[in-house]
Amino acid sequence: MSSTRIRLAALGATLLGALALAAPAQATDTTAAPSRTAFSAQAREAGLDDGQAAELQRWVDAEVATTGGRQIAANKIALDKDARTVMLLTLPGEKRVRELSGPEASFADPCARGWACLYPYPNFEGNAIKMYECGKVGNPWYGTGSWINNQPSNYHMKFYDRSGRLGWTSPGGYAEDRNAPLDWVGYVAAC
Repeated sequence: MSSTRIRLAALGATLLGALALAAPAQATDTTAAPSRTAFSAQAREAGLDDGQAAELQRWVDAEVATTGGRQIAANKIALDKDARTVMLLTLPGEKRVRELSGPEASFADPCARGWACLYPYPNFEGNAIKMYECGKVGNPWYGTGSWINNQPSNYHMKFYDRSGRLGWTSPGGYAEDRNAPLDWVGYVAAC
């Protein structure tokens, strides 16, 4: 066999080996994020038509661009790496948020036990920022909103002004305010 044929055979074997190694890694990758197709299907399962699903996706895309979060459900954005702080968006034509996926999907109350929630409008209407563990999250809303502290009684919601100074601490859970002034609130923590 000539040296050229030997080199070509070796190169071919190397390429085949590389392809064989790469194929199983791609086929077994379970860390990939859900696709837009999956989110669209989830929106349709929630009763949205194609136009409403597209509108919801535009809203999610805008919030992802603003917050730097990542989409984890048709109407949910993780604001941290572990999805312990999330933004839940209302569906087109609805005033209140509802879960479409995960363990809370079956709960009628969007602020399930253990969570603290902040809303841009009175009476728990509009999108929601849901917090499960301590850590400040920015408040993007102004005007009169609302909040629910559905954590255990020894956990409080802490409201910080726009310069980061603690301004008020809620009673331990369960506590709520259906008409809370949010103009002064820059950050909220659930601790």
